[in-house]
Amino acid sequence: MLAFSQSCDIMFPVMRTYTLYWKDEDTNKVRSEEFSNKTGWDHSAMNAALEMAEEANANMWPWYLEEDGELVASGWGGDQLNRGRLFPTVR
Repeated sequence: MLAFSQSCDIMFPVMRTYTLYWKDEDTNKVRSEEFSNKTGWDHSAMNAALEMAEEANANMWPWYLEEDGELVASGWGGDQLNRGRLFPTVR
């Protein structure tokens, strides 16, 4: 992804970092994994994070996804994970 300055004569890459958090119900532990874009591949980090989120979703595990520290998606009550309501061991 590229961001443009107001004069549009300077382009610079915008790197997004995605972090997926999920509670593995089999082990009763909250886990996380960080994803960064591959060079030359737009949205590769988001795609990889959402693929892993699909696996957590299929297992009916609570999960949430952050983009640069901001909550952007969640499933199975995962939006409660980052608030410590369900699992106070997060963060």
